[in-house]
Amino acid sequence: MQHHTLGNNLQREVDSLVSKHQDIFNVVIGIANSEGNFYWSGAAGYADADRTEEMMVDTPIFIASITKMFTGAATMLLEEQKRLSLDDPISKYLSADLIEDIHRYKGQDYTDQLRVYHLISQTSGLPDYFTEKPKGGWSIFDRLIVEGDFSWNLEQVVEIAKYDLYPKFPPEPKSQENSGKSAYYSDTNYQLLGAVLESVTQQRLNQVFSELIIEPLELSATYLHGYAEQPVPAANPPAAIYYKTQAFQLDKAMTSFGPDGGMVSTVSDSLKFIQHFMQGKFLANPSTLERMKNWKKIFFPLQYGFGLMRFKLPRIFSPFSPSPALIGHSGSTSAFLFYSQSDQIYIAGTLNQVQNQGRPFRVMLKMIKMVNEALS
Repeated sequence: MQHHTLGNNLQREVDSLVSKHQDIFNVVIGIANSEGNFYWSGAAGYADADRTEEMMVDTPIFIASITKMFTGAATMLLEEQKRLSLDDPISKYLSADLIEDIHRYKGQDYTDQLRVYHLISQTSGLPDYFTEKPKGGWSIFDRLIVEGDFSWNLEQVVEIAKYDLYPKFPPEPKSQENSGKSAYYSDTNYQLLGAVLESVTQQRLNQVFSELIIEPLELSATYLHGYAEQPVPAANPPAAIYYKTQAFQLDKAMTSFGPDGGMVSTVSDSLKFIQHFMQGKFLANPSTLERMKNWKKIFFPLQYGFGLMRFKLPRIFSPFSPSPALIGHSGSTSAFLFYSQSDQIYIAGTLNQVQNQGRPFRVMLKMIKMVNEALS
């Protein structure tokens, strides 16, 4: 099949996501292969809630928790530069007043056992400040839906984790680091990890990302939301996010997410980032990427490494055409950035819908299959 025909077929799929689903208002998707001879991107719908600006392939998008890939990558780069170690206790970088008693499980305080490793690998056992509900109260996510946009800071995150929620388990012992046992996905870990990066570098997080990742890879439309130092494309606001049929205005919240979900990018920048990452052009030592693939179960069918997710459906779900394993990250806005090694295909995009978190994976698998069959 010629690339032109394949591109038309892919565009029809993108168009149908908007036309057939009452809760999808804008979509952008980009796909590339490892050989470098195929690249396609397409968009549909309207970028703004007033439905006056068409969604374009270069429209900025909130990539939500895909930001954790950047935070994880920056952490590993700093370790390669011997500016930190994953074995370092977080108390080396974070003030005692901030983290005191942050991990008290069944009456025992494990705070002094928390290491940078526990944050990046989601094995600290710390609760998730964003989605978990305190007893008799609302989660931050619930409040955003009901009350609308508001901001928070690291001190408030820690306060929630200390006083309103409870750890799930003790920090993972070093003897179990390669066991594959379950982790617990917690945005609290990455809030703390971002603070560690700022402490190590003595820079604000946007500067850390710029110097370590954005500038070296020439990601011209990628930036951390809410900071003054933003590229020219930031004049175009990121596409609107929706909860069901309600447009989410989340300027303050997106600024507050920071290291766990505050990045803005485009599909072309995102694809450039993951291609360099997975092809070993970004990290100095190939073994660093392999260390980041130390998979632990979080929730079916996802596993977590160091700032990376692995998605793989068991063969029973598709016995005659097994789905590929995808490595990358997804976000709560139905944003996705993944690589299929078996197909040698990269895919990035968003449906900008907070509901139905399984749908982006179905979309990815279908479009990867279309490209794979057309190019094989």
